[in-house]
Amino acid sequence: MAARRNPILATAAVCALAVIAPPPATAQIGVSNSDVVWIGVAIGAIGAGIGVGIYYAVHHSQSMTGCAVSAAGGLELQSKGDQQTYVLIGAVSAIKPGERVRVTGKRVKKSAGPAPQFLVDHMAKDYGSCPQPATP
Repeated sequence: MAARRNPILATAAVCALAVIAPPPATAQIGVSNSDVVWIGVAIGAIGAGIGVGIYYAVHHSQSMTGCAVSAAGGLELQSKGDQQTYVLIGAVSAIKPGERVRVTGKRVKKSAGPAPQFLVDHMAKDYGSCPQPATP
């Protein structure tokens, strides 16, 4: 009788363990649908950021600071930054000769004239009179 009881207890123990044991682990191969969505959102956001950055880099207005002087061909700006003289074209009505100003706009591609041109969008700041060079 003792020998017969052991297989019954063993079977009962195995059945009890099978009922209370955690389910077997399943390995997930690949990515889930939500992971795919988030990867797509991240790629879209990065692409949009790069696109906006390129747009502003290409379409950004330049600014230039220097002294405005009257010349035979019109108003010129002696640039402080690159030490060149630019013929000012565009919205130059607010710029007075003899004033140190900062203007925003775009450099015009090489033209037939001897001096490069700067297309003025507007005068950004008037710094007052140009400093006079010291005479020895």
